[in-house]
Order: sequence, then structure tokens, then C-alpha cells
Amino acid sequence: MLNKKTPLGRFADLTWKDIETWAGGTIVSRGRNYQRQGRVADLAVTDDGGLLAWVKGSERYATMVVMDEEGLPESTCTCPYERDCKHGVAVVLEYLKQVENNCRVPQAKQDDERLILLADGGRDDDEDLISEDMRRDIDGFLQGKTRAQLISLIHDLAGQFPEMASEMADRRQVISGNTEAMVRRLRNEIRDLGSEPGWQNSWNSEGYTPDYSGVRKKLETLLKAGHPEEVLTLGRELVTTGLRQVEESHDEGETAMEIAGCLPVIVEALDRSSLDSADKLSWALNAVLEDPFDVCDALAEYLDRQHPRTAWHTLADRLLAKLHGLKGAKGDDEFSRNYERDRLSRWAIHALEGAGREAEIIPLCITEAKMTGSYDRLVQRLMAARRYEDAEKWIKEGLRAIGEKWPGIGAGLRDKLREIRTLEQNWPVVAALRVEEFVRRPSLQAFTDCRKAGVKAKAWPQVRESLLGYLEKGTLPWKQKGWPLPESGLKEPEADQRHRYPLISDLIDIAILEKKPDQVLKWYDQRPQGRFGCPWLDEDAIADAVQVQAPQRAVAIWKNKAERLIAQVQPKAYQEAATYLRKAGLVMSKQNNQAEWDHYLGSLRETHARKRRLLEVLDGLDEKPIMKKRR
Repeated sequence: MLNKKTPLGRFADLTWKDIETWAGGTIVSRGRNYQRQGRVADLAVTDDGGLLAWVKGSERYATMVVMDEEGLPESTCTCPYERDCKHGVAVVLEYLKQVENNCRVPQAKQDDERLILLADGGRDDDEDLISEDMRRDIDGFLQGKTRAQLISLIHDLAGQFPEMASEMADRRQVISGNTEAMVRRLRNEIRDLGSEPGWQNSWNSEGYTPDYSGVRKKLETLLKAGHPEEVLTLGRELVTTGLRQVEESHDEGETAMEIAGCLPVIVEALDRSSLDSADKLSWALNAVLEDPFDVCDALAEYLDRQHPRTAWHTLADRLLAKLHGLKGAKGDDEFSRNYERDRLSRWAIHALEGAGREAEIIPLCITEAKMTGSYDRLVQRLMAARRYEDAEKWIKEGLRAIGEKWPGIGAGLRDKLREIRTLEQNWPVVAALRVEEFVRRPSLQAFTDCRKAGVKAKAWPQVRESLLGYLEKGTLPWKQKGWPLPESGLKEPEADQRHRYPLISDLIDIAILEKKPDQVLKWYDQRPQGRFGCPWLDEDAIADAVQVQAPQRAVAIWKNKAERLIAQVQPKAYQEAATYLRKAGLVMSKQNNQAEWDHYLGSLRETHARKRRLLEVLDGLDEKPIMKKRR
């Protein structure tokens, strides 16, 4: 019989919930597979009550598991993860199996190889020690060689390692001043690297990411040798080729990051080049304007630095002329044309600021707003200059001009008017503007915004009733009896005809916010039924809100949500289902319905007996010890 007070005895008390708390569901599943496949070998116990074993993964790893003060395992391993990995889980499960089967687990010797490996930090530290020994051997070997022998050795190594030969050739050409061959070779390397798009398949961990580290190193070599112009020439080709490659790639930005890693070298070359200050700014800006992927962020940062005012003056004139040349451009759709103008005008404003020509900025913003609808930028500038009357004038002009065409710009302009009224402390109009936004897009956040403004306007009770009335029946707040707020000064929105009232989801969210579980259930019971139901409802939040007053309803909601997830037959869905089942089990336990809960879990196991991964997840809900009691 195990002594439960000993470290080894505490392993026998572990439940599946303990194991999942320690390592997480995914790692536990993998560890179970390793243990079932017999990957744990030479299991032993240490003098201090830990477990020690070899575990066969992609390689053979030494793994040790001990119990911490909180009664949970803690593992170290020579695998890349090092701590709390699947190998540790497999060792614990193998130990429990051995004890359950009454098998003797031997004591580890004090000089056990695995203890030494783990004490040294595993494989990486050993490799460092070996590398240091090798370096000493190499030093001793080379010191005894003649010049001819060293040359012969280098020739042999260069034949075996082409990259070494290429590196030596680059250095020789740079030192001799003949960089044409190196530039030509580097240009070809950039073209070759850029010819194949990057891609990643997260399902099977396969993919291809071009490696631009060699290009970066060669660019650095050229720059150190005093050839910034050649680096800039190659940098232009790198940007053009790289942006095309990023556009064609299907990854999560790895290709863009590789190319972006070369850009700091380009920036340094730009700084050292013989271009005048204005041409340097133009060179950087042209690259940034070509780049929709933020690959050239290093060049954008360069443009944010301090530069001579005369350079900004010249750049501003160039950009203003370019903007003037875009007038009446044909062939592009309106969105693309406006996007191009807005990017140019933003940098023109930046250049005008650098040149100290602030007086030209607001007139430029007015011109551009009329052409592209960029009223929000204009209003921001006017408000920053405290020209609030002019700002209000352009807010209303912008809303008239864009109408419902660009809702995002319209919302931004209405926000600016609300800021002006807030500065004036005109709380009734601030509240009226908030209510209009609520009508346009009902949401819990919009409701809380209305509450803050309504309280300041000393009208919240009436405003609240009107908002709820709108959500229930679709009657606009300002058309309801006793509406307490004045007109906002803007055109009032109409009720969205796409809405079907009552707006169940918003009413439930508000009832949860106001902690009214009876109202939560009232509206929940009125949700649409049928095949598609009401998928946008946050049923978990609903169950959380009613679990004290209506525990059986909360449990039913969580069970139903879990069962729908289980029906997806996906391991990830099983894990999510466990979250809801765990909540349901906790509530039933508090209601002294543990037997009923155990019966429910048993029925799930029986119904889904063939779903091994689900059964493992259900094991994690069980707080009984993993190891069965021996008679």
C-alpha cells in the first residue's frame, strides 16, 4: 500500500483534472498516446520521490517528473520544450499503470546517465561543450600547418561547402575593388529568391519561406567596403521583387519579414549615399508609397527622422506637384484613385510640417476633402487649431457630401461633433447624439455610452425606457411620449428596416448588464426557434447570468451547447465542450446533484464510446484518482 504522505504516494492521488491543469488538454492527449504506444522505457524512481525515464519521440529524451507543493506534477525533459511536455505526461501515466498492475518500479542509481543529462540542461549544453572542445582541437591543428597546407585545406573545404567558396570570392572582390561580379551575382540571387512565393500549410506544418539572410549579409559586406550606391541600386530591385513576391505569397507574413530584415541595411546605405537630402527623402518615400504590406517600415521610420528643412521644402513641392498631376486622372476606379491621393496628401502634409509651412496644410486638407471625402482629417486639423466653428461647418458639409456612401467617415464626423459639444458641456445634445448612434447600430457598448451621457444630462431614466422601447418595438426614441432630449442638429436616422423586432440579443445583453436574470430568461425564451436558431446569442454569458436564480436552466443551456459541440466530431470542439460541461458540473455539485451529474457523464461516455478523444476529455472532468483502487 502506498503511503499517501510520500512524494511517490502523491502521484496516486492524481486525477485527470489535475493532469490537464498541469499540462493542458492537447499535451495530455499526446502524452496518453505516447504511453499507450509503449514509448516510455526504463522507468525508475529517484531518491527524492521523483520519476525518471527514457521517452522515445522523434529522438530519445530523458524525462524526470516530481510533485510540487500544490500536489501537481512538474517535469523537466531534454526535448526542445524542456518543461511540462507530453513526455512528462507519458511518464506519469506509465508509473500509475505499473503501480496499478502491482509491478515493481526500480530505484534510479545516483550516477544514472539521465540525471546527468538533465542536470547539464540536456542536449544543447552538451553540444556547446563539444563545440568548445572542437574549437580547441581546430586551433591546435591549424597552428601546425604551413601556408601551402592551409591553402590546400581551404580548397578542400570550399569544394565541400559552396557557401564558403562564395563568401571568400565576395570578400576578395570587395577588397580588390572589383564589385561588379558580386553585384551581378547578388542581383541574380535576389531574382531567384523572389521567383517563388512563400507558403505555409498550418494543418501539416509544411511550407516554404525564402531565406534572405544571405542577401542581407552580402549587402552589409558591400556597405562596409564603402559602396552605398551599389547597395541602393540592389535595394531598389529588392523592394520591387520582394513586394511582388509578398503579394503572391500565402503565409502569415514570414516572407514579408524576411525581406523587411534587409531594409535596415538599405536605410544605412541611403544615409551614406551621395544623394542630396531631398533626393534621399524621395528615394525612401517612393519605396514606402509602393508598399501596401508594411515591408518598408524601416524606410517609413527614416522619413520620421529629423532632416534639413530645405529637404522637406523640396519634397513638399514635389508631392504637391504630383497631386496636381493626378487631377482628372482616368482609368482607375474611384476608391483606388482616392486611396492614392490620400497617401500622397498625407506625406505632403508631413513634408509641409517638416518645412515649417503649416499655413498651407488646412487649405490643402480642404481641397483634398472635396476631392476624396477626407473630411475627417480636415476636421481633426481644424479642431487641433481650436477652430471649432469651422470644424462644425465642415462636419455638416461632409455629412451632406458623403451621405450614406461611406458610413465609416460619417461616423467619424459625428464623433467629432460630439467632441465639440462635450467641450461645450452641452450634455443634452451629447446624449441626443449618442442615442442617434444607438439607433444606427444598437449594441451593449452604445447603450452604456448613452447611459453615461444620459446621466450627465439628468435624463437617463426616460432615455433608458425609450431605448428599450426601440429595441422591443422599433419605435424611434424621439417619437416616443415624454422624450426628454433636444434635437442634435444633424439629420436623425431612420430605423433599420433589416431589423426584426424585438432585438433579442441586445435586450439580453442589457438585462445581463443590469443584473436582471428574470429579464434575461424572458428574452431568451423568445429567441427564434427552428433549424438555425439564434446563433449570435452568447449562451454561455446567459447561463452565467442566471445560474444562481435558475441553476437548472443554466445547466440545461451549458449541456445543450456542449452537446452541439460534441456533434461536430472535432478534438478542438471537444475541448470547448469540456469548458461548458465543467461549469454545469460545478453548479450541479453545489445543488447536491452529484449523482445525477455522474449519471449524465456516464450516458455521454456510453453514447460516444467510439470517440476516444472525447472520452479523454471527459476523463478530465472526473475528479476521481486516475489509478483505480487495488483490493
